[in-house]
Amino acid sequence: MAIGDDATAAGFPLVPDTGEEGRARWGAREINRTRDHVAQTKATIPVGKTAYRTAGGITSGTADPSGGSDGDIYFKILP
Repeated sequence: MAIGDDATAAGFPLVPDTGEEGRARWGAREINRTRDHVAQTKATIPVGKTAYRTAGGITSGTADPSGGSDGDIYFKILP
């Protein structure tokens, strides 16, 4: 796969090799754009046990399970 194909498929803009936008003086802008993409990706990753369980569809409680989606996991806590 050529360099930049994954970025293009993900909808990220590519840094041009030539022309006004490809000049070295815009390097800091491209570094900051990359940091923005990393920050956006980081924001989608759950933080903590509760967030991971929620993202994975794992719940628990003392009542019988109700609702949810196919593939969700419910742990019933017995008294």
